Amino acid sequence: MIIFTFDFLAPMHYSMDTFYGKLEQSLMRQSISIPLVITILCFILAGCTGSVPAETTQVTVAEETIPATTVSETTIPTLPPETTVETTEETTPPPVPVLNLTEDEQILLLQIAMAEANAGLGHGQCSECMALVMRTVLNRVESGRFSKTIRGVIYAPEQFTPVMDGSFDDAVPNELCYTALELVLYGWDESQGALYYEWCDGPSWHSQNLNLLLQHCNTRFYN
Repeated sequence: MIIFTFDFLAPMHYSMDTFYGKLEQSLMRQSISIPLVITILCFILAGCTGSVPAETTQVTVAEETIPATTVSETTIPTLPPETTVETTEETTPPPVPVLNLTEDEQILLLQIAMAEANAGLGHGQCSECMALVMRTVLNRVESGRFSKTIRGVIYAPEQFTPVMDGSFDDAVPNELCYTALELVLYGWDESQGALYYEWCDGPSWHSQNLNLLLQHCNTRFYN
């Protein structure tokens, strides 16, 4: 084991030339080989300073292959198309008259109904009773036992009192009478086929010789 000292190292404030000179003198005094000391110093310095090159380990980081994710097309449910419900408002067609009467025929029916109402049927008279008078005239036309026309039935001799006394021509139809005509034109008929009518309270030739069908207001209807 070799022990040697370097008394010149403290304090160490020398230049490199001075350092080597001092080192050589010290080693000569101790009879130590300079090359040996240099070798030892290099070994010590290398160990202390960690100047020994470290083994370089090359680490190869393999690239991780991330599998590609296949994104399937998502089928979005299709909503059914909005159903538009067409609301068709039911429109009731205007009623069509059942009877196709001329203007002259309508006027004749209006006048006979109004004249009878003025003569006596007007006591408690209503549109339906006036309509029954009109239907009686039409029933006669349809029966085949009288004239085949409205005018012929109304103007037949000794058949209707207003025609005989002249009040028929002066009759002016009111609102109730026009309502009665509308009923008849659109098919209203509750006359039961009556061919005669009268307004009275007691017994009469009609009540004794004809078949009573109905009584409306103060008017009786027969056949």
